[in-house]
This record gives sequence, C-alpha cells and structure tokens, in this order.
Amino acid sequence: MFGIRELPARKRFRLILRAIFITVGVVGAFVTSALLENKAFTWAIVPASFVLLASMAEFVLADVLTERRYPASTEGLLQRLEANLRGVHDPLLDSISGAIQSLRACDIRRVSGTFHLKVELYSQDGDEAEPALVQVTDYSGRLGGKRWRFTSATKGVVGRCLRTGCPEWVNFASSSEYEHCMVREFGFSPSEVATHTRDARSYWAQPVFSRSQLVGVMYLFSTEIQVFPHAADPAILEAAARQIAACLESAGIV
Repeated sequence: MFGIRELPARKRFRLILRAIFITVGVVGAFVTSALLENKAFTWAIVPASFVLLASMAEFVLADVLTERRYPASTEGLLQRLEANLRGVHDPLLDSISGAIQSLRACDIRRVSGTFHLKVELYSQDGDEAEPALVQVTDYSGRLGGKRWRFTSATKGVVGRCLRTGCPEWVNFASSSEYEHCMVREFGFSPSEVATHTRDARSYWAQPVFSRSQLVGVMYLFSTEIQVFPHAADPAILEAAARQIAACLESAGIV
C-alpha cells in the first residue's frame, strides 16, 4: 500500500505543511461559527483571523517554506539520481559488502558502510553552487541512516576525504570524545551530531575515482574501537572503489 513515507521528501514536507494549515483553518472556522451563533461578534474576529491566515499560509507560506528547505533544483537532482540508480543500487551495495568482508582482525558484523556521491548543490537563486555529498545507497550492515542525506564538503571524515582525495580515517574512544570532535574538528553543530549514529568508534573514508575524477566516497564505520586503519587492506578497498566507479559509469551517473 502506497503511503506518505514513499513520497519524495519535498512533496511529503509540503503535504504535511498543508495538512497543518488546513487543520488550523477548520478549527478556526468551527470556533468562529460557534461564537457567531452565540452573538459574540467581537470575539469571533480572532478565530476568523486564524482562518484567513491559515488559508494564505496553505497557498503561499507552504510553498515558501518548502522551497527554502527543499530547493526545486535539489529535488530534481534527487529524482534523476533515484531513477538512474535503480539498476545499480544492489551492485553498489555488493561492492561495499565485499569491502567489509575483506577487513581483518575485527568483527565485521559490527561494520556498516555506504556510498556518498559528489554533487553540486545550488542556492535558491540558482546562481551559486557548492560541492557536497549525497548518500545514494542504503547501509550495508546493521547501523546507519537513510538514503538521500546530504553532507557538506566541509563536514565530517567524508568531507575531508572529498577535499584531500586520499583515504581518511578517525577513531573515538568514547561517545563524549565523538561529540566533542564532531563539533570542534569536523564542522558539525551539536544538533546535527544528535541525529548521527552514536555507537560508531572507528571510521574509514575511501575516495572513488572515475577517469581520474573524484566522484564520491565509500564510507565504512565500526562500533569497535581502533579498527581502522589496521583492519583495512588499501589495495582491496581501492578495488572496491573501482567497482563502484564502474557501476556509476554503467548507469551514466558519472
């Protein structure tokens, strides 16, 4: 059964806003009607104002807020990527899973991984673009967030990998050290850190190149301490990155 969760994020966000404004309008109309029946004409002005504001918000403010949070250019990018990736999503996950299986002297059941594609995000006026990463696969493993999350090129170990073009890794001994370093060293705000997977302790970011161009980052993390870089075989992870690049090339994405 098709539900609201299956809708694209932009449409889902706007639908929720419209539902809120419509509900406010309906409640306001009911209260106004009750006050008018009781001849409380002065008091009826207040809920009547809410009805008017809710009507305007449904048609104007909902679009403004939606465009601010999900610019049309960004939504178009996501729709194109989703269409092009349908045939290669599983092969991409297979490559990531193979990279995880190659890790040595660690519990691979505690490792998860995904792939972040390099994209250009545009401002609302469409004049300025900045590099970013969008997670285009589910996680291979038990932990991890949902697809289609954006990460700025200035944030996180994946952003550092995108900037340097080299494998990057980082380890945290505790949750408090993780929270501290994510804010101080990796550019995230405390509220952003709160939405991340908090059980991971060791991270690896592997650059993915296509025809000598950096096109994305394969991202692995483990809930064990000090897994990376010792568990990784750079040659095997580079081979997995080449497989990912081949999948992207076959799909016409890069």
